[in-house]
This record gives sequence, structure tokens and C-alpha cells, in this order.
Amino acid sequence: MKMRWSTMLAAAAAVLVSAMPGARAQSVAEVVNAIDHARVVTRVLYVDAHPDDERSSVLTYLSKGLGDDVALCSTTRGEGGQNAIGPELGPALEILRTDELYRATQEYGAKLFFTRASDFGYSKSAEETLKIWHGVATKDLVRIIRTFRPDIVINQWGGVHSGHGQHQATGIVVPQAVKAASDASAYPEQLKEGLRPWRVGRVLQFARFFGNAAATNANDQKAEITLPVGEISPLWGDSYSDLGLVGFANHRSQGITRILDSSFFSRPVDLKVVEGDRLTSVDLVRTLASLGVGSNPLHAELAAADASLEAAREEALRLDWPGAVKSLAAAGNEITKAMSYARSPSVTDGRDVLWRLNIQREKVNTALAAAAALHVNAKSDRGALVAGEDFSVRVNWETRANVGVELNQPTLEMPKGWSAATEKPQGTRETSATESAQTAEASFRVVIPQGATRPALPEDAILPWPAPLVKARITGTADGYNFSAEKPVTATDYTSTTVETMPLELVPAVTLSVDPEQVMLPANRKTKPFQLLTRVRYHGAKAAHVTVGLDVPAGWSVERVAPLDFTGAGDRLVRFAVAPSANAPQAAYDLKPYARLDNESFRTSYEALPSLPSRHVSEPAVATAHVMELDFPPRLRVGYIAAGIDPVPQSLQQLGINVDMLDEAALEFGDLSRYDAIVVGIRAYELRPDVMSANRRLLDYAERGGTLIVQYERDFAWNKLLPAPFSAKMDQPAERITDENSPVRFADPSSSLLNYPNRITQDDFQGWIQERGLYFWGQWGLQYHAVLAMHDPGESDALGGLVYARDGKGIYIYTGIAFFRQLPAGVPGAYRLFVNLLSASQAPSKER
Repeated sequence: MKMRWSTMLAAAAAVLVSAMPGARAQSVAEVVNAIDHARVVTRVLYVDAHPDDERSSVLTYLSKGLGDDVALCSTTRGEGGQNAIGPELGPALEILRTDELYRATQEYGAKLFFTRASDFGYSKSAEETLKIWHGVATKDLVRIIRTFRPDIVINQWGGVHSGHGQHQATGIVVPQAVKAASDASAYPEQLKEGLRPWRVGRVLQFARFFGNAAATNANDQKAEITLPVGEISPLWGDSYSDLGLVGFANHRSQGITRILDSSFFSRPVDLKVVEGDRLTSVDLVRTLASLGVGSNPLHAELAAADASLEAAREEALRLDWPGAVKSLAAAGNEITKAMSYARSPSVTDGRDVLWRLNIQREKVNTALAAAAALHVNAKSDRGALVAGEDFSVRVNWETRANVGVELNQPTLEMPKGWSAATEKPQGTRETSATESAQTAEASFRVVIPQGATRPALPEDAILPWPAPLVKARITGTADGYNFSAEKPVTATDYTSTTVETMPLELVPAVTLSVDPEQVMLPANRKTKPFQLLTRVRYHGAKAAHVTVGLDVPAGWSVERVAPLDFTGAGDRLVRFAVAPSANAPQAAYDLKPYARLDNESFRTSYEALPSLPSRHVSEPAVATAHVMELDFPPRLRVGYIAAGIDPVPQSLQQLGINVDMLDEAALEFGDLSRYDAIVVGIRAYELRPDVMSANRRLLDYAERGGTLIVQYERDFAWNKLLPAPFSAKMDQPAERITDENSPVRFADPSSSLLNYPNRITQDDFQGWIQERGLYFWGQWGLQYHAVLAMHDPGESDALGGLVYARDGKGIYIYTGIAFFRQLPAGVPGAYRLFVNLLSASQAPSKER
């Protein structure tokens, strides 16, 4: 039983370490901050719904101001949102936003957890959200509570009954999970893994809500405690709200920079207790010595440890590093002694006290390594690892000289079955020393067994990233105290302009990516051969002979591609010529590229994110060919105004439509009359000032006979600019239709937009993804005509999603329909409708 408890302690510590920011060089303030954390045992879990929901000032104040152990749990990873900086959506956006929130929490000084609840896009009700989440948010939040064991939980969305349904649902889930976490009959499989029931002492929520969730009950306005987040930190030299904004600015994909100067972030934060005893400021800062009060006979050791930590803090501020290291070692020894006593049956809640003391000892280790300026750098010569091969790891470390620290040679922690042998790098010295620093280096050759797979752990479900595959670990002594430090092994990719640091990944020997992923085959060319490009990446170090092919539907044909020879890791582009069946009916057909190496087949992708090359997304390598009834006028020419990366132009070009991208010079001086239609891309007025500057030219183009199509703009930007030719405004918040299966009614069935060149029917609104549309108009002048009416369940029709006006000889169209999602997803009806919009000026007069 004693051995099992030690194993559980080690496992719990491993989870917490993997959830913490990695070790890095420490400033004086960071050393003192690490010491402060070693003196405080209060644990706070803050729960919200999405990356960028968090009150950065609160997390920063609790961690960097009070020294609390702080963790943030986001119930979703934000994959249902939009992307202001790149093309990533869905699974790729999930990785990007996970990275952004992880970087933010490193600045806040907080650990990070997630549940597996999906962000399926904007939701209007908690009921819809909870139905889709199907209990996974509650289950995973219970796991997080039992793993992190908070004294206090802050429920950001507690008591909120309007706005985003995922916000409301998170507010409901938190008290359910808090209750279940303490119930031994709830989720018993977690207890079999070694977790224990955990009772949270207090649940807090904001006493003053914000945004459209303002509290109406006078009792909700009564604060029990105010966090002075606007105060200047005596240690960091800036306010906690401003310190938090440094982290919050990482939410780049959310276009967050426009609100960073908002006074909202610097306001004092009022909290109230909704479960548990009344809260005082003392409850937020429980000291290490508090673990030895009452019936626990640990008071002398913990009081001595705290006194040593206080001395270490003063010594660090005086830059007395030998003294700080010695005092930290003394604190570590006292905590180790207290841990031995905590195993006695006479200690109340001994297991909990022992667990907490183990965490505090890890904090002392962190502070000691920082005071000694122990910097560890562990690099692999490869980032993508292949089973059955080997790779090199070089570990460099340095520490202050003359601080009483003696270090052992590093070791590598690896998955079971992996092995490492030490190597001496050529042309380098193993150790060196100066008056100020000691440096050393070691090199390892790591062998991965055949058939190796990444270890799967239950805690992977709640951590931002899986635990590192390989870690370098250094042990040492300081004044008789044994301590250790570790660093994940990473790989570095150098280009002429960037340096990317990547985690080690165990990948298939061969991966494939396909382009385009959606192939549209209109009726007039559905039997015409087309080309499909596939990039084949070989990740191995040895020479390889790889055969490639493409699985196509029965009756379709594809030309053979010659095998590929690789001398080492690299990639090659192959081109498949595909001929559809002459009688292929309207449907979606999968085209599946594959590679074969040594009788093993490979069918997955492994692609770096364009906006975050250090992270990769892996999915099945599949293209979908859509045979569909789609007509468009011959020689249709389109000008497109994109803001950043917009997926719509490529989708149109894939049809064979001539699309020109219009830059500032083209808008200001170009001949716009040569285009049958000009499309203003999503958020272009907001993100490209030149578009508004050229707006008069665009409106003149429409008035003289052109078709001007404006896709959605956000409500605040639209109502500020008002770029339409006639009066048109959005409600705030703007109307949106979140149910992708919501009924659609033809408000103007005779409109050419529904009849030329494709006759739109109800079938065209089948198979849509995530939503119908967003940022609909709310009010408009009599010059406009609404084409479609749609509504979410329980609501009345919204008419502002597709609106047009005849303006002189041409036509002006505004649409909030989510074409930016539907076209890349290959939704045939969305293509047919969008082509009709592009063809509006060419419709026969009887159709207009």
C-alpha cells in the first residue's frame, strides 16, 4: 500500500508538471515569484467556456500577486470560431487556439486544462449545448477537479442566463461537476485509475456580470471580496491587469487586439461565494505553515520551512544567490521531513497533506533551480520520429558558479521500451567553468522499438497537449538537499527568417496531403478528367522505395504514378489524372490516396499549420469529388476583395471561374467595369481601410451595371461605416442562424438570385455545416428586397441574411450566409446559390 501511494504521488505530480509552463531562464522577479508560490498552498480553479473568455487580470493577480496555485479550465478549445490570421478552421483551428491559450496562461502563471466538449459554433441556448455535449464536459471537469484538487473554484459563467449557449451551459456544468467530484459513486473508473474524490471548499462567481449578461437581482451585485487587479505589483512593476494583457494578446486568431485598450480589463473584480463559507482575503492566501495547524504534528517543520523561504526571498532580492540557494535547500529539507511525519496515522487527512507537501517540494525545486540559474536545453536532431529508427538528443545545461549546487549527469525519461545510450559529441567539452557559470553537455542516441506508438494516458483528455515523449532530467544536491529539474526534449527548425521549436511527435513513416480536398464537377464538365495533387512525405532516415496510388469509385479511372525513391526524409509531389465515370449520378465520391512501404499502407496526413508551423494536424487523407448540377455563364469574370486569408476565391477558381484578387491599387485605379461581379470578402471593410476608401468607386460600379456582393461584416464595424448605398443597419448583437439544419423559406421566390442560372430548391439547403449564417441585417430601407427567411428553433423568421437592391443599372447584394464555411466544405447547394449571386447582372431581363 505504501508503494502504491508513492506511485500515485508521482503520477499526480507528473500530470501537474506536464500542465505547467516549461522551465526557462529566470529574472529576479521570477525567482522571487517562484519562492512566493512555494510559501502558498491555496489552489484555485477558474472555469470558462472558450479561449479568450478568461479574465486575464484575475488569473494574473491570483498567481503573480498572491502566489496561489492557479489553473484555468476552458470547457472547449474554440474550434467552432473564426480565424482572423489564417486559413485554419475546425481541427486545425482547435490546435491553433489551444496554443494561443497555452501561451497566454504561461504569462498569467496558470496551469491549463480542457474538457473534450466540442465548440460547435455559436449556440443560443444552454439546452442545445448540453444536449450536444452529452455529459462529457461534466465528466472531464470532475477529472480535472480530482486531479488539480482546488480549494476554490471560480465559475466565470455562473448565474448567466443569456448570450452564448456554451457560456450558459458552462455555468450550469460547474456546480454539477463540483458536487460529483466529491461523490465516490460518480465516475468510479476515475477512482480505479488512482484519483480520489475531492471536495471543493468554495465556489465563487462574479458579483457583477458583464456584457449582455448583467445581473438583475440586487443580491447578485453584493461583493464578498474585491480583487484589486488595477494595482501596481511591487514585484513586477506593472498592474496585474496590464500584466495579464500581455498574455491575453496571444489570442491573435480571435482578432483580439482591437479591444486590448478597453477599460474593462483594468476594472476591480468583485467575487461572491455561491457555495461554501464566507470568503476573506486570508482564505485566498493559505500559507505553507497552515498545513501544520490543529491536530497535525507538523507545525515546527513547516514553520521552519516557511521561515527559510522568507529568508530566501530576501536574499534573492539582495542578489545573494548562494544564500538564497542555501535557504531554499533548508526549506526543502524541512518539507521532506514533514512529508515523512505526514505518513503517520496520527496526522489528520494525512494523504491530502502528503499530496500537498509533495507539490510544495516541487515548487521549492523550481525556485532553487531558478535561484541557481539552472538552464537546461534539450534538443533532438529530428522532430518527426518513426518507429524502428533512432535519433540523437543533446542536453546542455549551465548554472551559477559558487552557489553550492552539485549536478549529476542528466538522464532521459522515455516511453516504455525505448532505450538511450550516452554519446560524447565531437569537438565539444563535457564540462567547463568560469567565475560566474558552470556549463556542461551530454549527448544520447535514442532507439525507438518497432511498432512503437505514443503512450495514451487518461489525463491526455484534459491537458492542452499530450505529455512530452522524451524529457531530460537532471538531479543534484544543494547543501545536503536532493532536488531535480526537467525539460521536455524538443526539435528546432531553422529557416532564413524564423526559428520554430517543435515538440517531438511519433508519426507514420509516410504521410500524405491532398489538394484540392473538394473537387466540384458541374454538370457541363462532370466527365472531364481532372488533376489531383498529392504531397508524399517520408519521415524516415533510411532510404525507402515508396509506391503510391489513388482509390477511386467503381467506374472511375486514374493513371498510374511511378514509385518514389527517398534517400532520407523528404517530400515529393505527385499528380493523379482522374477520369469520372460517364454516367456518375449526382453524389459525393471519396478519392483516397495511399502510399505503401514494406507491405505497410499509409493513408493519413501530417501537416504544419500555416499560422503555427511548430504544430501539426493529422487527419485522413481524403478528397471528395462532388458531381452536381451547376451552371454558370461562360467566361464569368469576378473581382475579389479579400481581407487576409479567405477560402472563397480558391473555391470559385476550382470551378474554373476567372477570379482576380483586387489589391489597393486595383480598387483605386483599376478598370472595375470588366468584372461581371465584384465580391467583398468577409470582414474586408473592417480589416482593410482601402476598401472603405474605395467604397464610392464600388457603389458606382454597381450603379453602372455591375454586381457588387458584400459578405458579412461584424455588427460594430458595419454600423460605424454604413457602406451600403441605401440605409441598412444591424442589430447589436446582430441576428444569426446557428442551426445548420434550420428551415429556409423563399421570401422572394421569383428573384433571379434563386432562379438563374440555377433554380434553387429546398434540396440546396441540405448538408450544410455548423450554421446558416451570421451578422444579418436588422433594419433596411424600402429599396431592398429580402430573398430568404430562416430561423432557429423557437424564433421568428430572420430576413436579413440575403438582401438585394437594384441600384441604377446594376445590383447590390448583402449576404450573411456562411459561404466561407460551406464552399470549402463542398456543399453543392451553397455553390449553386453563390454562383447565382455572381451571375445576377447577366440574368435574362425576365428573371430580374
